[in-house]
Formats: sequence, structure tokens, C-alpha cells
Amino acid sequence: MIPWISDTKLRYRAVLIAALVILVLVLLFSAWTALVPFFMGLFVAYLFMPIIDFFDRHMPIFLRVRGWSRSLAVLLFYLIVIGMFVGFLLLFIPIVVEQARQLIEMIGMYIPALEEITAIDLDVFLERIPQGIREAIEDAIREAGQTIATTIQRTITVTLQTLSQTVSFVLGMVIIPFWLFYVLRDKVKARRTFYDVIPDIARDDVRAIFRIIDELLSAYIRGQLLMMLIVGTMATVALVIIGVDLALVLGTFAGIFEVIPFLGPYIGALPAVLIALLDQPIKALWVVLAYGAIQQIESIVLRPLVSGHAVRFHPAVIMIIVVMGAEVAGILGMLLGVPVAAIVRDVYQYLYLRTTERGATPEMAIETLHARIL
Repeated sequence: MIPWISDTKLRYRAVLIAALVILVLVLLFSAWTALVPFFMGLFVAYLFMPIIDFFDRHMPIFLRVRGWSRSLAVLLFYLIVIGMFVGFLLLFIPIVVEQARQLIEMIGMYIPALEEITAIDLDVFLERIPQGIREAIEDAIREAGQTIATTIQRTITVTLQTLSQTVSFVLGMVIIPFWLFYVLRDKVKARRTFYDVIPDIARDDVRAIFRIIDELLSAYIRGQLLMMLIVGTMATVALVIIGVDLALVLGTFAGIFEVIPFLGPYIGALPAVLIALLDQPIKALWVVLAYGAIQQIESIVLRPLVSGHAVRFHPAVIMIIVVMGAEVAGILGMLLGVPVAAIVRDVYQYLYLRTTERGATPEMAIETLHARIL
């Protein structure tokens, strides 16, 4: 049995800490809109922290002794990111903007034709139907008008509220680079401060749990980003070979939606198929075959190789998790459902090993989990 569970005083302390955590979560939920930039910043910090650590470890010794190495590592990372961002804007964005403009123009060409097909003369239509049904339709139209007026009024109110929230969001985005600098620089101090709040007897378990979460998330996130890059590149090259217009935009679209398990590749393929179909039906067939081949390469070769066994779920289970995540939290649930479920599973297994009658130590529980992974 875990000592801090069996001791009465420590259980009370655990309840106190749990109450504090709940209070913090309630505050975070209440201020969610304003804090979204900070959560995005934390995600960026977590994603690129290994790069900062690498720069820090390879700084000259005299800088590390004086305590300047970490700050210079963060500044070096900022310079690299700014350089890449500027290069991205100069090379990639103009092409994407031009192709996006062409896509909008193509959509605009088909809207008038669609309107002509669906247009009807309402008065002529009403003259052809019985009086009773006509009156019901007119009443429904009047009610619809009142509903629209009420909806507009509510929309204005919501817009004003959203505007105030947007100001907080923009303010957060402005200060994020400065806030992120301190987060990246003071990683060790922040970690030490966090663990100082945890009782000594439970500290090893908390460290082990965070280690489990870190190992799983790092493997999953970095694997997904690499998968997005590879699939987007393959899709773009395939569309260029087939001769489909807007290949860069459509390939980027396919890469972005790769982040959604199972459903993403089909959503990403739909615009390319439609654009090719409007040009030449034979091109649409080639696009379907090309995306099908990319999907097979992704499923059989790339995903096991790149993502490894990070989540370790059967494909059928992943499908259920994606559907449940979409039902509970929409798009965010689809994106985060699989890694969150994997974290819950591994943390449960760790606590199960720690609470058995023989009671494995934190190190033994971690080793057992790693053995199961391998």
C-alpha cells in the first residue's frame, strides 16, 4: 500500500491539495478565453524544450558557470524561429495566398449556377397549393422573421461579449513571447517550486506520474507533427504529378487533417477530389488512387515507424475513442481523445501496481510499464 494513502494526516493533506487543484481548475475554466494564448505557449514550450536543453548543454562552460547559458539558449532559439518564420512568410505564404485566392474564385464561379438551380418564385409556388397549407406557410414565414430578428439581437449581444474576450486574447498574444522566455529559461526553478508543494512522501509518485505523461505525450505529439509533414509533402507531390490545380494548398490541407486519427485523411482528401473532378473526372480517379496509396503507406509503414507504440491502442479502440471524444468535446476531443485515454490507462496501471498488497516501488512500477511497452 502507498504510505501517503494509508496515513490519515497525509490523506487530509491530499484532500486539501485536491481542493486547491479544483479551485485552480475552476478559475482556469472561467478565464479560458483570455488564457488560450498561454496554453498555446505552454504547448510550444513543451514541444521545443528539448531543443533549449540541447543548446544549454552545449554552451561554453564559462557561460554555464555564470548562469547565462540558459538565457542565451532561449535567445538563440528565438533567433532561429524568427529566421524560419520570415523564410516561411517569404517563400511559402505568397504561394498559398495566391492559390487560396484562386480557390475562392473557383467557388464563386459555381455559386450563381447553384442559385439558378435552386431559385423558385415564391408567389407562383403559393398560388399552386391549397388555402389552408398556404396560411400555415405564411404563418411560418412570419414566425421565422420574428425568430431572425431575435437572433440578430442576441448575436449583437454575443458579439459585444466576444469583442471584450478578443481584447484579452490579443493582449495575451502580445505578451506571450516575453512570458514564454521566462518559462523556457526558468524550467529548473519552476520544477523545483512545483515539487516543493508536494509532500515528501508522495513526491516520488508524482514524479513518476509526470514522467509517464511526458514520455507518452512527447512521443505522440512529435510523431504526429512529423506525420503531418510527411503526408502533406507526399500529397503535394502527388497532386503536382497528376496536374491538379492548387496542389500546395490541397497538400497542406491533407497534412493538417492528418492530426485527426482515421477520419482526418478522408477529410483532407475531399477538397482535392472535388477540385480534380471539376477539372477532369479522370484526374479525380487518379487523386483517389494517390491518396489511397498515401493512406496505405501512412498506416502500414509510417505510423508504426514514426509514432512507434506511443498510445498502444488497437485501431478499433482508437475509432471508438475518436467518436467519444468528438461527442464529449467536439474537435478538441477528436484531437486529444487518444493521447488522454493513453495517459489515463498508463497512470491507472502505475497506481494499480503501487497499490497492490505487495506494493511495487515507483521505480519497479515504471520498469514494469516499460517492460509491457516493449
